[in-house]
Amino acid sequence: MYRSTKPADTAELTELIYGAAFGDCGWQDFLDRLTTTMPDGCSALHYHDLTAPASCVPYVSGFTSDAIDQFNDHFAAINPWIPKSVLVPVGRGLSGEHIVSRSELMKSEFYNDWLKRQTGSETTVGVTIVRSPTRTLLVSTCTSSTNAELNQQAADQYTLLAPHLKRAFDFLRRRDLMMAEQHEGRTLLDTIGVGVIYVGGNLRIRSMNHNAERMAANGSPFRVAVNGRLFMDEPETNAALELLASPVGAPAQPQLRVVRTAEHGAFRITLVRRSASIFTELLDGPTVAVLVEPATSLLGDLRHDHLKDNYGLTPAEIRIACGIAAGLTLKEMSQANGVSYETIRTQLKSIYAKTRVNSQAALVKLLMR
Repeated sequence: MYRSTKPADTAELTELIYGAAFGDCGWQDFLDRLTTTMPDGCSALHYHDLTAPASCVPYVSGFTSDAIDQFNDHFAAINPWIPKSVLVPVGRGLSGEHIVSRSELMKSEFYNDWLKRQTGSETTVGVTIVRSPTRTLLVSTCTSSTNAELNQQAADQYTLLAPHLKRAFDFLRRRDLMMAEQHEGRTLLDTIGVGVIYVGGNLRIRSMNHNAERMAANGSPFRVAVNGRLFMDEPETNAALELLASPVGAPAQPQLRVVRTAEHGAFRITLVRRSASIFTELLDGPTVAVLVEPATSLLGDLRHDHLKDNYGLTPAEIRIACGIAAGLTLKEMSQANGVSYETIRTQLKSIYAKTRVNSQAALVKLLMR
């Protein structure tokens, strides 16, 4: 969209904040206009983990990609402003000189090798929007200005923008968490016997459906600790869950596991990291959906007897036939039954011969009669 090159005023920036929150525009539009408020402005929305040299810069304007890469890889860890930013009141706009003296800043590697060399800037103006004991989320603009009066005017403008930014981020966080808990598919999953559990970044359970509650009461294939944390019984599945529930930057590819239990048979477990705004993940951690379904079909005992009496299927072949009806792949069935892939293929060929079908689709059709 077209935007004026004239410096943005507070009213325009406020409108863009709420536009980004409600989807009428993007955060990039807000930052692009924010850069115009300072000479040679380079603006960013950025998050910092105060317990580790970690940063995340999801939105920028005016910075080169190389400058951001170097910031994330090295200079974020030696940024002299960040350790002292915990002393700055949340919501109060300040220029860099109010946090670290200019003489101290100019002696730093951060200033000489990144701020000045990479961005052409002399200082920054910014505001802390949200702070927890370990995390902080800021909006800031690096600038070539050394004019104390001009920089203070910009800081005052950030103070005016701060409450609107916080409302916007609070709205996004509530929306994302409510969407996770009120997922439209939960009724269907309840109906077909699938347990659904939503966990946060610390593996604490945020919600679960009725099927998951029944599974938890039976104690398999997961358990709930007294502090509300979810633990999967199978170590590799639990490790995959911990990885998906890691902070921002962790792999988000869904994971599918088939696990066996001594008392309750096999289960297919799907782990999916729910999509959310970057701000929700930064401040509340990710949300992971855990789907737990028995690795058997809904075929009853009478159908099992029918397969045995009319087609001569062995107990192992009946388990394979039920797995096909449940939608399991041959690889998943080999995992669920603790046998090799080739053994499953051999058993499936035997099933085909006994039932006189030649495809999985035909077998499912036969089983569902």
